[in-house]
Amino acid sequence: MSALTFTRFDLASWFPRRQNLLTLTFAALAGVALPVPGMAVVAAALVTSLMVSAPFLGDERGRLNTLYGVLPVSRRSVVLGRALSVLVYYLVAAVVGTVVTLVVAAVRGDALPAPELLVTVHAIAFAVVGVAMAVQLPALFRVGYSAGRLIAYAPAFLIACLAWLAQATGVLAPLAASASEVPVAVVAAAGFGLGVLGIVVGTALAVHFYRTREL
Repeated sequence: MSALTFTRFDLASWFPRRQNLLTLTFAALAGVALPVPGMAVVAAALVTSLMVSAPFLGDERGRLNTLYGVLPVSRRSVVLGRALSVLVYYLVAAVVGTVVTLVVAAVRGDALPAPELLVTVHAIAFAVVGVAMAVQLPALFRVGYSAGRLIAYAPAFLIACLAWLAQATGVLAPLAASASEVPVAVVAAAGFGLGVLGIVVGTALAVHFYRTREL
């Protein structure tokens, strides 16, 4: 079984569940309740960071790890397939966030967000997802959902703490001013580059840990 075949199997086992689909609604509602351009896209990334652990919960409830040991699938394919299924969820969430951003602007009679702004927000969101996968995939593949479920909150908690510190120390405004002077291409390259790096590193570590794990 290839990684792509496992991805299809994995998505069918957890994506259609009601509670998982409701998280997409949360991302949409965030864009409506806080009509700041791109807020729904950022919410989609944060929701995805929380959803990384959802397939692992399904593994434990359905004893699927035992099934993976019986199926003709390598542990490397399981990890790669799981990473791809999380990315599929994120792409769906990002599309929902983008549509909500454009629809809310149109309904409110505001100008549509500039393409540069959308690219910047998507780059930041992708970086968040990459960091979340780098932190969570190795831990969850190493110890499973029960022992590692709290790691799901680590990326969002870290971002919230950094934002609070920046606000409390008064460096948020200077940082925002400095960031506004950075070319969009640089921000986009940095964001997407960080995201790709996080995904690659997290997946590679997860393959290593899962190969040595007793199931």
